[in-house]
Amino acid sequence: MAEVIRKGSAAKDVIADLRKALENARARGGTWNTVAEEKLRPVERLATMVEGRLTLAEQELAPLVAAVNAHDDVSDDLLGASSDDIWNKVGRPASDPVLSIMFPGGVAWYTGGADEDQPDKMLLLAEFLDAGLHPKLDAATSHTHATAIRASATRYRELIEAVRAPAARVKMLGAMYTAVGRFAQTELANLKRRYKSDGFSDSDIHGVIPPHTRAAAAPKSPDSPVTPTPVTPTPATPVAPTPVTGGGSDHQPR
Repeated sequence: MAEVIRKGSAAKDVIADLRKALENARARGGTWNTVAEEKLRPVERLATMVEGRLTLAEQELAPLVAAVNAHDDVSDDLLGASSDDIWNKVGRPASDPVLSIMFPGGVAWYTGGADEDQPDKMLLLAEFLDAGLHPKLDAATSHTHATAIRASATRYRELIEAVRAPAARVKMLGAMYTAVGRFAQTELANLKRRYKSDGFSDSDIHGVIPPHTRAAAAPKSPDSPVTPTPVTPTPATPVAPTPVTGGGSDHQPR
C-alpha cells in the first residue's frame, strides 16, 4: 500500500514531494486543488522563504571559510618554519628544556586543535619569543619570529571573526529548514487523511501525493531447531555377592 514520504526523511525530499503534490492538485483542479492549497500552500511559502535565505547565507559563508582555511595553511607553515629555524639557531639539540616550554608537544600544539584557538596560541608564543627566554637565541631572531607570528595570528583572528556571524546564520537557517521539512511531512499526511475523508480512493490520492512504499521489516531468522542432547545410560555397578559360611558361625579357622 502506498504511503506519504516517511517521517525523518531529508527536508529537501519532503519539500520536493510537497511541491509535486501542489502541482498535481492544481492540474486536477476542483476539490483536489482547494484542499491542497489550504493544507500545503502555507508550508510551501515558508519553505521558499527559508530556502532563499539559507542559500544566500551559504553563499556568503563559503568564501569566508575558504579564506580561513587558506590562512590556516599559511600560519601552519610559518610556525613550522619558525620552529625549525629556532631549533637550528640554538644548536639543533636532541633535548632542550626551554624549547619544550615554548613548544610543548612540538609545533603540533599550535597547529592542531580548533581553528578558533590557534590565533591565541600563536600570540602567546610571540610573547615568549619577545621575552628572550632562550639563552642561545639572539634577541633579533626572537623578535623577527615574534613579529611574523603575531601578524599572522592577528590576521587569523580577523578572518575567524568574519566567519562567526554568517556561520551562526547558516546553522540557524539549516535548523529551520529541517523543521519546515517535518512540518511538510505532517501536512502531506493530513492532506491524505482529508482526501480519504472526502471519499477519494488511495490510488487517486497518490496520483496527487507522490507515493512511497513502506520499508519492509527485516525478515526474522527462523528459530534454530533444538537438537536434543543424547543421554548416555550409565551402567549399573554390579553388586558382589556376599559369601555365606556354613552354620552361619562367625568363627574363623586358625
